[in-house]
Amino acid sequence: MAPPQPRLADIPGHLSVDEFWALFGTVEHETLDFKGGPGDSFKELLPAMAMTDGGLVVLGVSDTDDERQIVGCPLGQRVQDRITRYANQCNIPVERKSFSVDEFELIAVEVPQISDRIVTTPDGRLLRRVGGDSQPLVGDALGAFVRDRSRRSAEEEPLSRKFDHRDFDLELVNTALAQHKRPPVAEADIGKALLDLHLAEGAPGATSSRDLVVMTAAAILFANDPRRFVPGVAAHLVRRPGTGSASDVTADRHECWGPLQAVFDCCVEFIGRHTRSYDMVSGLLRETIPEYPPSVVREALLNALAHRDYGLVGTTIDVTVWDDRIEIRSPGPLPGHITTDNMRREHFSRNRRLMRTLRDLGLVEEFGEGVDRMYREMESRLMPPPEFAVTSDSVTVTLRNQFLVDIEEQAWLLALGPWPGSAAERRVLVELRRRGEAAKRHVAEVLPSIDLDYLFAEMLQRGLMERVGHAGGTQYRLSDAVLRRAGTSAGSGPGMRRASLLTELKRVGNLSSAEAAKLLKIERAAARNMLNKLAAAGLVRPVGNTRARRYHWVEDRAEG
Repeated sequence: MAPPQPRLADIPGHLSVDEFWALFGTVEHETLDFKGGPGDSFKELLPAMAMTDGGLVVLGVSDTDDERQIVGCPLGQRVQDRITRYANQCNIPVERKSFSVDEFELIAVEVPQISDRIVTTPDGRLLRRVGGDSQPLVGDALGAFVRDRSRRSAEEEPLSRKFDHRDFDLELVNTALAQHKRPPVAEADIGKALLDLHLAEGAPGATSSRDLVVMTAAAILFANDPRRFVPGVAAHLVRRPGTGSASDVTADRHECWGPLQAVFDCCVEFIGRHTRSYDMVSGLLRETIPEYPPSVVREALLNALAHRDYGLVGTTIDVTVWDDRIEIRSPGPLPGHITTDNMRREHFSRNRRLMRTLRDLGLVEEFGEGVDRMYREMESRLMPPPEFAVTSDSVTVTLRNQFLVDIEEQAWLLALGPWPGSAAERRVLVELRRRGEAAKRHVAEVLPSIDLDYLFAEMLQRGLMERVGHAGGTQYRLSDAVLRRAGTSAGSGPGMRRASLLTELKRVGNLSSAEAAKLLKIERAAARNMLNKLAAAGLVRPVGNTRARRYHWVEDRAEG
């Protein structure tokens, strides 16, 4: 995770090189950019940042090479005039600060987020930050952005009732302050803390809570019960058995309310309780694989909580867990210029203050990367991509638990990490693992529409597999590097049987050797042998004499 975005006031006057990179990180993103000096690209960067989420530009760092270098940019008259001229041309009130890194002088330029008007480049283009780039908006996307930006977000509306510091969670407020290296406050000073967090407005020098206008975003984030300020700020969760959308049978129902982070944690707990997990064994180690990638579930929930339209008073986030999918519906359409076609690469926050605070709290990482991460995580387990259904009133994301490969093979792929970059590469590796060695024609049976010549050449070059034999007898197998990282045992053998056995033991609590044999469709002696090996590893505990012995799940077994 990237370090928290520093404010201008947080930058010391002098840093070592290591301290500099620790403070800023090395990766440019929507709120951070490195420039050698204030050239033409700097002139375009200012309005792009102002129209996204604001940010910092650090002048004096070369951004032309993959490996960034500190080159220095002293604040002389010419540099100062350029910064001032470019900011004035775009009517952006920037602030700047000089500091040194070893023998180099650098300049940090702080660009504010501007939400009450449209800011363009001097030649009239409207730019937005997308990752570390500044890109223009055109056509329908431009029109949608301007319309949305011209409306005041509901999160910025004043509280609907009088502010009382006793309604707010002091510990959460101080946690947010700590991320900005601010000292904790007493309960009576919560209003001043909200002002410091840009969640309240007041006249310069305001010291009393009576002088502050506290925003709705503050209640959503920190109020003990935000429903007192915004009706409907909650999540309704339902577990329905089966797969039919017309079913009215409810197995469980719950409402999550409270500060946004508490609602998020409550939703995660409910989904975890009503979805399956699979216990895998590798040697003497036991690993639990959730039915859905946890990072995908977290991202879908955070998107719903952070990007919903809080102006639709009385509407809630609705989460439904079915046997074959999870549906998460949030009130309001997609914000700004975002569509289902560009949501993986574009970013627009309807609730920019909420998003900034969530990033400070560590609940979200870089702005605009969440949806793309959801796709990548589902792909890494060879599961269907998330589905987005958008109407004028809501956005619904659906996660399906369909698997192209079994759960043991998914666990094996997870051991490889991000090394195999695509779903096709992962599918090839699974097929090689199943067969030991395979020709292209074998892989073509599972990937009929893929250019295997190109794919195999890429995988050979990256060291994912090896070629065996020549000409018409050429076969392919897993590389030694893959085998060292993830092992070899295939999912159709004992590893899968052990996983099924442990999953059932966790579900029912205990089994006899006869019950295990029936479950696995193997001889009783083979089942007993497998159970005894699990007992020797401390994963289960045998109770009773030989004929009546049962094997009990060990809940508190310390895992490797």
